[in-house]
Amino acid sequence: MINSHIPVMLDQVKSFIPMSRDLNLIDATFGGGGYSKAILEEFNIKNLLAIDRDPTSKFFFNELNKKFKNIELINEKFSKIDQIIQKSKFSKIKFDVIIFDLGVSSNQIDNPNRGFSFQNEGPLDMKMGSSDLNAYEIVNSFDEKKLADIFFQFGEEKYSRKIAKNIIKNRAIKPIDNTIALSDIIKKSVPNNNLKNKIHPATKTFQALRIYINDELNELKLALQKSENLLAPNGLLIIVSFQSLEDRIVKDFFNHKSGKRWRSSRHLPDLGDLGPITLKIITKKPLRPEDFEIDNNPRSRSAKLRVAQKI
Repeated sequence: MINSHIPVMLDQVKSFIPMSRDLNLIDATFGGGGYSKAILEEFNIKNLLAIDRDPTSKFFFNELNKKFKNIELINEKFSKIDQIIQKSKFSKIKFDVIIFDLGVSSNQIDNPNRGFSFQNEGPLDMKMGSSDLNAYEIVNSFDEKKLADIFFQFGEEKYSRKIAKNIIKNRAIKPIDNTIALSDIIKKSVPNNNLKNKIHPATKTFQALRIYINDELNELKLALQKSENLLAPNGLLIIVSFQSLEDRIVKDFFNHKSGKRWRSSRHLPDLGDLGPITLKIITKKPLRPEDFEIDNNPRSRSAKLRVAQKI
């Protein structure tokens, strides 16, 4: 299996990791192992725990494990990070760095059989690991309102109702059974003037389906809460997100835990933090990829990096 994933904002991520001491680190989204490999080669890593819900991550871990023996992989959702630690050899330690790369791995997108890509024909799947649903079931059985709600809530798709309506019409003729068929329906649902955008018209709908199927936003909320408790004093929480819904969750969590006055909505007054202050925000504003990185890896263009430190 060829590893096509390029770790995004790797140099910026590495710039926050301390060079001067031995570290215990969690790579909570191991994927193809890009972050882990670079960090193991350049830093003093005492123990590295890799987590990934996708079974294919085992292949890339095994390659890395040939060179590095101080690493362990657990195939599980990162929302169960506390349970993973309790069951592992790391149950007695606190971690100096926890990294989340919230994007879909290129290894997932580039494999047509996984159904993540609207540009390569494949089955409507989109499951990252264990999930009760796949995209085929949702697209071919959910009612019009439910589909529109999913596309709007999880994809922020302003043409969600038109797309849902056209899906219902098309599936009444025959089941929508592959990614290209769905992508074509979405493309025909979007006004022509909107097709001039750089972003493919199916991007938001496919994103919405993927997030819904894998319950990604709730997974992230749980993982953030649990990760904070696993950090050692001065430990770092480093998070790379790729779309506004994820970034908003990370931003609100950091603000909340740092005692910063924040707004959950621009229509509401500022809110003060009611709980103890446990984090210090290191990145006052999210960092973005450099232009040369976007040129070399267009999938990095929407990335945002935020870092907070345990007090």
